[in-house]
Amino acid sequence: MDTTTGRRGPGRPPKAEAGDTKTALLDAALRLFARHGYAGTSIRAIAREVGLSESVLYAHFPGKQAIYEAAMSLAGPQVALLALGGEGDQGSRDDPAEFVRAFAERVLAAWDTPQARQSISLVTRDGLIHDEMLGLGIERALAGLAGVFARWLAEGRVRDDLGSPDDLAYSLLGPIAHARVLWLHDGATPEQRELARRRMTAHAALFARAITR
Repeated sequence: MDTTTGRRGPGRPPKAEAGDTKTALLDAALRLFARHGYAGTSIRAIAREVGLSESVLYAHFPGKQAIYEAAMSLAGPQVALLALGGEGDQGSRDDPAEFVRAFAERVLAAWDTPQARQSISLVTRDGLIHDEMLGLGIERALAGLAGVFARWLAEGRVRDDLGSPDDLAYSLLGPIAHARVLWLHDGATPEQRELARRRMTAHAALFARAITR
């Protein structure tokens, strides 16, 4: 007899396939965290949201904190690191203005998803804005950006009278992150999300013009 299958209530999604169970649990946790807060969401509620038993959840995560950390790793500030691109983006990395515009677009795309909007609602409503994990994610994102600016400064691609690589990284990312908190939360209207896009895009264009000679 399969003891890992929980009875799902009316309107609940069917039991996830094995390969998708972890993703389904993360999605459910973020929905519930954004709706009820971290403290107000139980392990049982997360499992029931997906139509699973608690034992199945514990097979994937040791506890609620681990679920929170996994969710934040997918939708937290460190996703800005992914927006830095890889080796295939070397061409844009050699064009600071184009890179800055593309970076803002990628960050916007990553943060304007249901999961990302739920994560920012969670950290703001539960007072987790000063959470150590969130802070580490921000610092990693800033460090990655600072590395790009350091290379540009060394190669003479950007102005050298505006500040250090760390200064430039914070100046680029800070207003973008501010727009996220204000207009890319779980309850954001289409108009607010569009305002976030306009603000982020305008900031990136202004920043690109300011740093290039």
